[in-house]
Amino acid sequence: MRKKLIIFDIDGVLIDSIPFAKKYFMENHPGVTSEMYNEIHCGNFHEEIKKYSHLVKERTEEEREIRRQEYSKIKSKTPLFKGVRELLEKLHKESYILVLNTNAYERNTLPILENSQITNLFDFIATAELSKNKTEKFRLIEEKYKVNKKDILFVTDALGDVKEADVAEVSTIAVTWGVSNRSFFEREEHSNLIGIVDTVKELEDFIEQY
Repeated sequence: MRKKLIIFDIDGVLIDSIPFAKKYFMENHPGVTSEMYNEIHCGNFHEEIKKYSHLVKERTEEEREIRRQEYSKIKSKTPLFKGVRELLEKLHKESYILVLNTNAYERNTLPILENSQITNLFDFIATAELSKNKTEKFRLIEEKYKVNKKDILFVTDALGDVKEADVAEVSTIAVTWGVSNRSFFEREEHSNLIGIVDTVKELEDFIEQY
């Protein structure tokens, strides 16, 4: 039986974390607007945030660590979007291999998976510790599972992720309930972007048809 892989981003796709993440980032980078924050996600996230490093609020290392811990604690309690748990459980039951490819670090990823009780549904979790470049992680995932590219599907909410998946030649579905709305995905054509969906039900239907 052929292996079929579905790779998910987590923030803004599975969990409703974008409003909190945006607020936290803007508080830490005075002068960054909501529009600027959205544009950060139109490229490689870790590279784009470097452009605003000069705006970072001055704090001691102890203060920064306290904020990091507070962020992780609050984020760990962020709810899943309605219907996400059922979708993941269904895909897992149907023998899809589910993988996460996220820009977040382990400390901001593993607790929310554990609290949501969905850790067991994912076969592999590729966080920022593995690489800060999603294109590289796509290639590592492909090599790990030795699957054909046509048997890989990526689901994201960010235009920047679409671009990185394009380089890796990974077919991608964009969801509109996260950081990038439909207008971002329709700015330009990407050969790997095979669909844009507005609801979790539409995502489920698209996967089934694909």
